[in-house]
Amino acid sequence: MSPVTACLMALLTVGFLVAKQDASVLQEVQADALAVEEAERGTSVSDKIRQLTQNLETCANNQDVDCFLAYCDDDIRMMPIKSQTHIGKTETRKHMWWIKLDVVTTYTVKEIIPTDGSYVVEWIEISMVYPNGTTVYDGKGVNVWKKVNDDYKIYIDIVNDN
Repeated sequence: MSPVTACLMALLTVGFLVAKQDASVLQEVQADALAVEEAERGTSVSDKIRQLTQNLETCANNQDVDCFLAYCDDDIRMMPIKSQTHIGKTETRKHMWWIKLDVVTTYTVKEIIPTDGSYVVEWIEISMVYPNGTTVYDGKGVNVWKKVNDDYKIYIDIVNDN
């Protein structure tokens, strides 16, 4: 190998190592920035979803179907226990008999998972208890919240018994 070729190879090797190191540092900085952004977004999104879930609980305890459906996307997919999937608010409304029961409904948020900013997955526990203390329902659910403008609406609602 000629001295010129050797010199060029050395320069290329050094240049490659510097570029590789710079790229590695850049990736670390980008990953750190993304983690901070996700943490900040996750906290605020989580707080928002928790508040919306509390509002749903209030609607249920007030036996107010319209209030409950106001938190649902127009194209909601409601998947109740042992029943077909109901698509859209009109179809969902027909199957919300449970909201008229004289019970105390409690939603306990177990986990909130923000995704790409367009959707949020929420795992909840649901209990419904008659005023005399008898449990009517003890179950769990998953809500997929869809971002609509600056708010979130339930796009998929799945519930099941414990």
